[in-house]
Amino acid sequence: MKVDTIRSVRYRHLLGIVLTLGFAMVLALSVATGPGYAAPPGLDEAVTGALLQKKQADPARTPAPVIDHMRAEGDWAFGAATIPVSAADEAPTSSFYIAVRSGQQWQVGLEGSDEFRSLIQRAPESVVSAGEKATFTAPQARAINTGLSLPWRQGDSWYMGGGPHGNSGNSRPFNSIDFNGGDGRVLAAGAGRVYKTCVRGDSAEVKVVHNNGYTTTYYHMTNLITAPNGTEIAEGTYLGRIGTRLPCGGSASGPHVHLALWNTNGGAVAVNGKTLGGWTFYEGASAYRGYAERNGVRVNVGGRLTNYGSDTAPAKGTVRPHPDPNGTVNLYSGPGLKFSITGTARNGDVVRITCTARGDVVAGKWGNTDLWNKLDSGKWISDGFVDTGSNDPVAPTCADPRTATSVPSGGDSAGSGARSGTGG
Repeated sequence: MKVDTIRSVRYRHLLGIVLTLGFAMVLALSVATGPGYAAPPGLDEAVTGALLQKKQADPARTPAPVIDHMRAEGDWAFGAATIPVSAADEAPTSSFYIAVRSGQQWQVGLEGSDEFRSLIQRAPESVVSAGEKATFTAPQARAINTGLSLPWRQGDSWYMGGGPHGNSGNSRPFNSIDFNGGDGRVLAAGAGRVYKTCVRGDSAEVKVVHNNGYTTTYYHMTNLITAPNGTEIAEGTYLGRIGTRLPCGGSASGPHVHLALWNTNGGAVAVNGKTLGGWTFYEGASAYRGYAERNGVRVNVGGRLTNYGSDTAPAKGTVRPHPDPNGTVNLYSGPGLKFSITGTARNGDVVRITCTARGDVVAGKWGNTDLWNKLDSGKWISDGFVDTGSNDPVAPTCADPRTATSVPSGGDSAGSGARSGTGG
C-alpha cells in the first residue's frame, strides 16, 4: 500500500460529520495525495485527546488543535499537532505524534513520551525512516556549547531584539531569543531533519531536529523552505525570511525570527548559559532582557551579534619566524613590544587564537602589521609571525586587551631578533 501525504486539517468538533466522511473515503487509511481529503477516521479525535491530556487543558476553553498529517501507511500515521495561542503569547508549541490503529481505536504517542519512543521504533520505515528513528531517539543534550550556529550567515551580524524569554513570552524556562536585521534570510542553526508544523498560507512553524539531542524551532517567517518533512539538511540551509506571521497565533511587533531551543523529548531547554554561534546567552531580570557574551565582550538587548558558526573552538595558526625560520618568536603579556616577554614559540608550532587586538606595529614575514593575537594560554603573539591564511583578524576583538600589565621587556623585537612580518 502506498504512502500518502495528507493535508493539514483543523480538528472538527462535529465528530459525526468527520466519521461519516472518513469512512466513506478511507476505509483502510490509504488516502489520495493532495488537498481536499479528510483525515483517517478517528485519528484527529485521538490526537486531540492525547494533546489536551498532555497539556492538561480544558477542552471547553482550548482552541481546536491544528493537526498536520505528514505520512500514513496501513494502520500507521505520523505528523504533528499544535494548539494555537492567544495574542498574549509569542509562539505556540507543537508536538510530533505517531499513531497506530487497532480495530477502530487509535493508540497515540506524543513527542517526549515513552509511548512515542516505543511506537517510533515499531513504525514502518515508509512512515518513519530509519534515519528519523535515530534522530528522534538521540540522547538528551546536556552540553553548554550546543554545537549550534546562530540562524543567519556566518560572519554577518544581526540584532538581538529580544533577550532570553519563554516560548510564550513569560513562560519558563526561558528557551527563546528574538533576532532581526541582516539580509532577513533565516538559516538552519545546525544539521538535522526539517519539518513544518501548523502550516497556514505562506507560513508555519519550522522545526529542525538535530542529531546532537537538540531541536530548534523558528516562528514568524515567510517564504519557507519547500523541502518535504523529514528531509536531511545541512547547517546554514535556508529556512525562510523574518516576518510577523502568526500561523498558530501569538504576537510579533516587527519582522523577526523567534528562535527556540528544545531537547529531543520536546522539552524546553533554557538558553541561560548555553552557547550558540560562539556567544553564551544569559537571562536578565525579566523576560526579553539579558545579554550575550563572548571572550569577555558583552552585548545587551538591542545590540548586534556576529555569527561565529557552530564550531566555537578558537581559530588556529602556525608560527613562522622571520627572517630566520630556525629562530623563535617572542610571546608577550599584552598586544605590544612594551609588554613583558612571557615565552617563545618555534617554527611550525600550532597556536590557538581566542581574540585579537591592535597594538605595536611589527615588521613580520608578510610586511608590517599592528594586529596581535591572544592565545588560549593568555599570551600574545604578533600576527606578523602567524600563518592563519588571512591578513585580517580570524578571531573576535578582545574585550579590553590593554588591561594587561605593561612591563618593559628589555627589547623591541617581536621574535628571534628579527623585526619583520605581517601576519597572514
